[in-house]
Amino acid sequence: MDSKTMKKIAKRRTKVLLSPIKNYLINRDYNQRAKYSKWFKKMPIKNNYVFYETRDGKSMTDSPYAIFKYLSQQLKWKDLIHVWAISDKDYLKALEKKYQNWPNIKFVLKNSDPYFKYLATCKYLFNNSTFTNIYTVKEGQVYTNTWHGTPLKHMGFDIEGSPMGTSNVLRNFLGAAFILSPNKFTTDILKNGFRLNHLYNGTIVEEGYPRIDLTVNADKDELAQLLAEEQIDLGNKKTILYAPTWKGDAGSKPRNDIEQISNDVNKLEEKFGNEYKILMKVHPFLYKFAIEEPQLKGKLVPDTFETNELLSVVDILITDYSSIFFDYLVTGKPILFYMWDYDDYNKNRGMYIDTDNLPGPICTDIEDLIESIGDINNVQKNYEEVYQSFTDQFCYHDYGNVTEKVVQHIFGLAKKKQSKHAITPVSDKEKILIYPGGLQNNGITGSVLNLLDNIDYNKYDVTVLVNYSNKQYVQDNLLRINSNARIAFKSGRISQTVMEDYRNYITKNRGLTTDYLKRLYPENMYEREYKRIVGISEFDYAIDFSGYAMFWPSVLLAGNASKKMVILHSDMFSDMYRHVNGRNPHFINLRGVFSLYKYFDELVSVSEATMEVNKENLEDYIGDTKISYLINSINTKKIRSLSNDDSEVYMKQNKPVLVNVKSNKEIFDVPVPDQGEGYTNFVNMGRLSPEKGQDQLIEAFAEVHKKNDRTRLYIIGEGPSRKTLEELIKLYELEDAVYLVGHKSNPFYLMGQCDAFVLSSHYEGHPLVLLESLTLGLQTVSTDITASRYVLEDGKYGKLVENSIAGLAGGMESVIEADEKPISFDVEAFNEQAMESFYRTLD
Repeated sequence: MDSKTMKKIAKRRTKVLLSPIKNYLINRDYNQRAKYSKWFKKMPIKNNYVFYETRDGKSMTDSPYAIFKYLSQQLKWKDLIHVWAISDKDYLKALEKKYQNWPNIKFVLKNSDPYFKYLATCKYLFNNSTFTNIYTVKEGQVYTNTWHGTPLKHMGFDIEGSPMGTSNVLRNFLGAAFILSPNKFTTDILKNGFRLNHLYNGTIVEEGYPRIDLTVNADKDELAQLLAEEQIDLGNKKTILYAPTWKGDAGSKPRNDIEQISNDVNKLEEKFGNEYKILMKVHPFLYKFAIEEPQLKGKLVPDTFETNELLSVVDILITDYSSIFFDYLVTGKPILFYMWDYDDYNKNRGMYIDTDNLPGPICTDIEDLIESIGDINNVQKNYEEVYQSFTDQFCYHDYGNVTEKVVQHIFGLAKKKQSKHAITPVSDKEKILIYPGGLQNNGITGSVLNLLDNIDYNKYDVTVLVNYSNKQYVQDNLLRINSNARIAFKSGRISQTVMEDYRNYITKNRGLTTDYLKRLYPENMYEREYKRIVGISEFDYAIDFSGYAMFWPSVLLAGNASKKMVILHSDMFSDMYRHVNGRNPHFINLRGVFSLYKYFDELVSVSEATMEVNKENLEDYIGDTKISYLINSINTKKIRSLSNDDSEVYMKQNKPVLVNVKSNKEIFDVPVPDQGEGYTNFVNMGRLSPEKGQDQLIEAFAEVHKKNDRTRLYIIGEGPSRKTLEELIKLYELEDAVYLVGHKSNPFYLMGQCDAFVLSSHYEGHPLVLLESLTLGLQTVSTDITASRYVLEDGKYGKLVENSIAGLAGGMESVIEADEKPISFDVEAFNEQAMESFYRTLD
């Protein structure tokens, strides 16, 4: 070994050795996760400690505060130690001063070392929103998510668009032993809007919200004094509270909202200031901007002030889409809905209750609002019946003793008659957890999306486990996941100690190939990660549908599924040694994955032919693990529908062209295939990668094009070989005949306009594109590889040719010369067979 190579190896090893230490010292997130993991592993649970957090530590309020207040006043709970997480240092100091004579209460700065230490060790935990994505439910802990309101606005998966906004909320719910609900309406939204039905393994306690006790039982004189300390003097006036919500889509322009709100409050002050004290309580996202407005001084209620206690002294509530009005119903006092931006807000967010049915008038401008306040007695009388119906529907638990009932559930003291309020979603479905891969634009993603479209959701409950990502292609493919499937996100990085980081690196790079490496494997780390993502959920089946990275099979193996499977999409051994741009990109990952095969219950190839190849090539890795196969399904209805969708086509110089495609930073037009001009149009679709053989296809097409210049070749897809293919097109002067059209969210329109599909791959697991070609009724040509021979039934449904330039050229020429129609392929029967093969793997 020469000195240069030795230096290179030494440099790499030094980097590996120092990287975790460097991360620990300079990367705050890594440092926090490492410490938390250590305390999680090493420190026992403190059985008399209770941990509270509200609104990311911004206040000491809401239902957690009501529970704290109750527990701290009861003699039977005198031995409990209460720990509050606070995010602002000055507010924390003020609270420490306020509670300095309380020996059993502690305050910790959110995201500090003590914060994570208590998070890992307190027996009881309460949060009205979400804990940081570092938090992992620990065996023996009792986490109660109190949530923060009866929802008027759409929540969870009911919000249209990307489901990523639900990621940490769903994760917290799945880790909670208890979730509080104020009424059946909210329970149903939790079960359906957040997809807790069939999966959630804890208890929804439908006893009402503890925070409503703070309204019902408030000491109004004491409250007036507390407001006076905040420079808010109620005097002898009645009180109007304006409490608008945050608009969600306006997060980037909160100052504009504050300007609107401030102007409206001033107009109310001018009109009603002699009779009413005008107060304003804004959403926490807006408070830091509102406090800068001098004209709001004496009107703006501090963000840390307990809202439900405040409601007890309010005579008129003005709100828009905030769930605060549900809480206010217990007062029996009038509510006005000031929705000056209703059309835009409803369009972007959506609501569960028709605004025409709300327990108060909707005012769309400040003049309407002023008029309603001036006529408040008649307004209240006009809405008396609707108001009462809302109270009956949403506040039937709120008689001032909700907190006591909730505490009885959480601390195991609930009476038998309370059992009807302890709701555990029961499932008669089998539960599948499936990792679909990175949702790149490739065949694996296409296969899993088709599977998710075809699964019988009456029998199976499906959770799709996805990496949190802002990449556009992931966002696009997320929206293609069947809406019946639940999406759970891995948000944030894995939590690991420094030693686990080292152990994971070594075993990931070498695989579990020796007894020493098996002992080194950080199994506890993956068990924590599994619980961090899916909490206390349980599954019947766990499926790694990707099969190319070691991380996800390790996570799924650490879970509690009754049966664990890996899908093998190709000749995996050949894939391990596949060259791409002079590298073997899958070698290290697949070596590690292969070493995990023996721990799975079943390895499932995507065709019988591929199964036989994998059985032979992977014999040394499989052990006693069962090996079987399934058949990839397709969505025939969607394929045919999309083949008629010409939305990407526009006219240029009276000719149809596809939306511009970029190549080498140049923009050019792609002509839509037009059989009327006498062209024969060939199409290929797949990742632009060496194993797909598109270089060979282009060279073969060059020969065909020499003999018949009225031919075109369209190649759909992206990948590392694009530059090589572009150079080939230029070399053979095929710029006006061969088009690399890139990835297309709808490839089927272009495919459907072509005459023949050509598969040029050197190997495949189960070429889905051949089935899509047959569905569209195209003539089909493929290299004579095992998987294609299987799909085309030895040439019955398409032409099999030698895997060479000459073979592909001959196949394309036969299409031009013969002009034959392909034999009809029964795709429905095939799909039924494919799904039967999938269900067979679950049995």
